[in-house]
Amino acid sequence: METSRAYTPLGLYRRRRKEHFNEQLKNLKLVVDWTVWVYLLIPGLLYFSGWYVSLWSKPLPSWATGLTLPTLTGLIDVIMLTGGILIFVEEADVLFLKSRSLWMRTLMKQGIYRACLQHLGKMIAITALTSPLWSRVYDMSFIHIALIAIWFGAVASFQVIVLHMTKVRYTGWRRWIRIIPLAVAMGIITIGVTSWMHGHIWTLLAGIVAAILLLILVGRLRLEMKGTFEGDVREDLRERLKFTALLLSRSVTKPKAPRTRTIIFRKQRKLLRHRTISNRTAETAFKAFFRNSSTMKLYLQLGGLSIAAVALPPFPVNVIVCGLLVIMLSVLFYRSWEVFATSEYVQLVSYDSEALNLAGVTMVRMLFVPLGILMGFSLGAAWLGWLEGIVTAAAVVAFGLFVLSITGWIRTSDPLS
Repeated sequence: METSRAYTPLGLYRRRRKEHFNEQLKNLKLVVDWTVWVYLLIPGLLYFSGWYVSLWSKPLPSWATGLTLPTLTGLIDVIMLTGGILIFVEEADVLFLKSRSLWMRTLMKQGIYRACLQHLGKMIAITALTSPLWSRVYDMSFIHIALIAIWFGAVASFQVIVLHMTKVRYTGWRRWIRIIPLAVAMGIITIGVTSWMHGHIWTLLAGIVAAILLLILVGRLRLEMKGTFEGDVREDLRERLKFTALLLSRSVTKPKAPRTRTIIFRKQRKLLRHRTISNRTAETAFKAFFRNSSTMKLYLQLGGLSIAAVALPPFPVNVIVCGLLVIMLSVLFYRSWEVFATSEYVQLVSYDSEALNLAGVTMVRMLFVPLGILMGFSLGAAWLGWLEGIVTAAAVVAFGLFVLSITGWIRTSDPLS
């Protein structure tokens, strides 16, 4: 019974949709580390929550009050264009689906339904995020904002189907000379109609009905199109690989030519005064960290994100974010030390375990102190003032050194570390 259900048009679509979702999830797990998610999401959510609440409870910034309705609609229309339609057809289906129009129409119909629901959900989320502007700047009620979200969802679905019909028909420069004017024309019409319907619920309802009717019309036209199987396969492959290409672009770098000289620490200068074994090892690990362009770039990115994360949110969210960042930085820096401590360079030399642990603590402190000073000063300068920023910088550094000590003690006391 289950086998007969699987070999139906709807069963084929659902199976391929599930396989596509599992593939994207597997690619995401291979590329993204859970510590990166924790480091980015927790401060990001705390900052965004405080910023979003401030848009409702505090006076709006000048950029928000000066944002005109056509400008906001134009920005949202750009987001509408970021999407496509997946009907889950493959090259091997050419001998089967071409001779069975019912199966092909079912895949197309389900793909259109899926795209419409996705764009409706996306527009609802975008409208919810910009709802403080719709309510406080343009004086819209919540019912009006809900209707605007449905209007944007219908328009986004209409645009994506129209553009998809062009993409499966043409390739190369012929496609672009049709898509660009078409997208610009639809954007201008969307901006004009939205501005005209502003403040009138009945006209907005009429616009939603008209958009839905047009959506049904272009959906039927898409189902009636003939001779687009190769284009459907090409666009499906492009859409399915879009997310994977985005992940790989952030995780796989192009091979670089080997450098004969490093950018930083070219000369053998001493960083620590006392020349003990642990200090020399910590100094070597510190220099190796910054001589690697990828880890140095990561360090600079973390520094910039940390400064922005503690300077932008309101009090006391910024203090909470700062404390979480200190803990996360300590974990990340100790992981960097573990990479060095388990490298072939260290394995060539016999180290005392106590000296090696002391070198790790020293190296992690050297990495943290510059960021701790910048984070603390940014926190104090944005919250209290420039002079008070010096005090908060000292407090953040002291708290960070305490957290590093606790983290180092946990590492040394754990028998599995």
